[in-house]
Amino acid sequence: MPSTLEAVLKTVGFIVLAALPLVILWFTLRRMSATARSSVKTGLRLDPPRRISGTSMTLVMVDGKEDREHYFFDTESFYLRRGPVPTAVPLSQITSVTRTSDVIYSRYVWQVCFSRASGRKCVTFTNNLTLFNRDFLLFLEAVRKANPLATVDRASVLF
Repeated sequence: MPSTLEAVLKTVGFIVLAALPLVILWFTLRRMSATARSSVKTGLRLDPPRRISGTSMTLVMVDGKEDREHYFFDTESFYLRRGPVPTAVPLSQITSVTRTSDVIYSRYVWQVCFSRASGRKCVTFTNNLTLFNRDFLLFLEAVRKANPLATVDRASVLF
């Protein structure tokens, strides 16, 4: 019959082994987020343009054919592509990047609002953020850097 000390040590060992994968995942996600923030702050060159939208559910007609909206960014601009010619919006004109409560395919829908000469415009899309693709985090940091007054929500792989 095992002693009380042995039972306690065995229980603590099982708890540590069960928690270890969660701690490793948490540390990895924090490290990835910090790396994304520091790469924008240090002025790391981004290969323009980087796609930040997932598969679009919005179909548009371009030259008589169905096409989907795609969203990209680089260090200076946010691009809306419907067809062959993208529309560029300077990152400094973006007023907010917020997460909505809508969910499509287990991903939250994000809304990007910006000011134009014709007024305020908003677009919505799901991001393409994964453990290995952090372009959306880079986009959020680039918007924060270009327009400190913009409302920018935080994002992570879990949402």
